[in-house]
Amino acid sequence: MQEAQWYYARNGKSEGPVDLAGLQKLQQDGVIAGHTLLWCEGMAGWQPLQALQSTARAAPAADDIADGSAAPRADEAAVAAAASQDPYRAPTASGTPDVIPLGAGLTGQMGLYAAVVGGNFPIYRKRWRLDQGTANATGTWHWPGFLFGVIWMMYRKMYRMAAIWVGVLAASSVVEAFVDVPEALSLVINLGLSATVGVLANSWYLQHCQREIARAQSLNRDNEAAVRSMLAARGDTSVMGAVIAIAVSVTLGIVGVVLTG
Repeated sequence: MQEAQWYYARNGKSEGPVDLAGLQKLQQDGVIAGHTLLWCEGMAGWQPLQALQSTARAAPAADDIADGSAAPRADEAAVAAAASQDPYRAPTASGTPDVIPLGAGLTGQMGLYAAVVGGNFPIYRKRWRLDQGTANATGTWHWPGFLFGVIWMMYRKMYRMAAIWVGVLAASSVVEAFVDVPEALSLVINLGLSATVGVLANSWYLQHCQREIARAQSLNRDNEAAVRSMLAARGDTSVMGAVIAIAVSVTLGIVGVVLTG
């Protein structure tokens, strides 16, 4: 019997196919992990590797798992129905993997992230590595955060983080004035603070969205429609917030010039 050919989700795309030995090699190399979603012919939808491994350990024969014969085969109608709602479309009959439509058919936690982020969700979906079955923004860079700092935070409705960062900037300015920091060193300090935002902005925004999701779920138990509605209202972006941040920044800049002049 022909060995099953597996596809795996990576960076928003369906990659493969590979055989069982290939999957093991990918796992050893760190390309896939327990949370990575997999699919092979006969499965109604994508499943995490760790769930398939648990099934394999419970099965009487490893060979049956390897060639897929032990898994119940869904009828074509069920597979088609599942695929129409699954953010990961199964590969076509020709064997060429489809690009995963980032905004289509989102359900569960992925749908909640999409609701709170809004129009730029495809960007953050990639930065947060959500298609790998986890939410992690470590090692990513955020140019708007680096360039605009508090203005970007206000635009993304991260009001608490914006207030904290204003406090950090104010404290830094006071210390610099108190110890009479040279202008060149002051420039380096400010650049370092901006770089800190650039490095951490994606993680901060992820944590912000996770808090919003947890809050909406706690207030609207067993009502996903209400959860999504609340996330859409509290999430997305705020042009007014950005305008306020710009106005405050300009005002503080003018005051600083007047006081130092």
